Amino acid sequence: MKRLFILFLGLIMLCGCSNKQQPEPSSDDRVSVEVPPTVYMTQEISPAALVRIYEALGRPATGRVAIKISTGESGGHNFLQPRLIQQLVNTVNGTLVECNTAYGGSRANPEKHWQTIREHGFLDIAKVDLMDEEGDFTIPVVDSTWIHYDRVGTHLKNYDFMINLAHFKGHAMGGFGGVLKNQSIGVASSAGKAYIHTAGYTENVDELWSHVENQDGFLESMAAAAQAVHNYFGNGERIIYINVMNNLSVDCDCDAHPADPEMDNIGILASLDPVALDQACVDLVFNYPSREKDDASALIERINSRHGIHTIEHAEKIGLGSRKYNLVSIDADEMLKTLNDNKLSLLVRNHGVTTQHAQRGIQDLLDLIQKEPNRLKGAVCADKIIGKAAASLMAVGGVKEVRTNIICEDAKKLLEQNGVKIVADTVVPMILNRDQSGQCPMDSKLVGVQTADECVEILKGVQKNR
Repeated sequence: MKRLFILFLGLIMLCGCSNKQQPEPSSDDRVSVEVPPTVYMTQEISPAALVRIYEALGRPATGRVAIKISTGESGGHNFLQPRLIQQLVNTVNGTLVECNTAYGGSRANPEKHWQTIREHGFLDIAKVDLMDEEGDFTIPVVDSTWIHYDRVGTHLKNYDFMINLAHFKGHAMGGFGGVLKNQSIGVASSAGKAYIHTAGYTENVDELWSHVENQDGFLESMAAAAQAVHNYFGNGERIIYINVMNNLSVDCDCDAHPADPEMDNIGILASLDPVALDQACVDLVFNYPSREKDDASALIERINSRHGIHTIEHAEKIGLGSRKYNLVSIDADEMLKTLNDNKLSLLVRNHGVTTQHAQRGIQDLLDLIQKEPNRLKGAVCADKIIGKAAASLMAVGGVKEVRTNIICEDAKKLLEQNGVKIVADTVVPMILNRDQSGQCPMDSKLVGVQTADECVEILKGVQKNR
């Protein structure tokens, strides 16, 4: 049974000692509370997870649906793979859309670009459209500081709805690429790309690289162009945004020989607000718990060295969206359902991977703590029943969120003390043993023990003495 959360706004009335009726406040006295946009997240990176996060947004893609991706430079391998996106494409009956590049390479003209599209397998899963194959046209921009219009492919006119499906990663010029870049540089024609890159100096592709010294102007032009496309689709009412955070190289998919990622995958994030979405992804990178052979410092350096955050800053400034957001995980309920529908005892989701476990009691958690501790750090876990023993292992392991059918009061308290988010159907005084005659034997050994670390040391000792 899913718990129903009801959000309500309470009216607070201030009463003085006098019986005199207080005047109705004027409109100038009223304070409006702005609710930050929601960014949904799943730590699973799979075709099914991509569909789930699309559905979580609550905005069905209708009519003729364009799915804006990067088809990736020939020789590259980090782009979103056809097998990952196929289920979403089929769900919305969408067309994959792209535009030609402005820097040479394997996508600089339609003939080369179609060859790359075939090589990368996109034609095997969907219809594909090069939107500027038959020319371009201009759409208006709100911010004309640098560019006075956005030049996009003529085929953009053929679509009613857009899914901006971006691969979040580094970028040699912009610092990073997410939905803002995918919607600005990505939707622009070759000439439009030159115009954005040079901050409005030229549309001539041949002159592009001689006029790229205005870095902040380029970043601000990307924000302005992204806003133009957002507004083109009903002021954002007919567009949704998804960032897939895998293969997190410092280099873009437009690089034929990108650097290998130095950090693990993070997950998939989605929002109706592109600014909030890119900000959430940047925050996950900057707050990443780096360790040996899983280090975000190279990507952080790439973003900082190009002043990449300024694209987001300017996008908020011109009214495209908000840098404030609420991050909401969609993992927990789906994981518990999988757990309950199968003969499993524990599900752990982290770094884009879900592992299933079926040993009795706390044995799987003990094994993970001792053999694969990094699997638990920052993970979402689903467990049918959580007692104090299981809770202590989750807390010490660094689990971020748990979903369960039943949790005992001591376990709930212990997890809360360690900052773990809990969603439980039922809270009970204690977890009983298998014959229901007394307390769970593992929990009984932890009575009166105050900290999770102390609990885990006791549990290790019990396991060692078996």
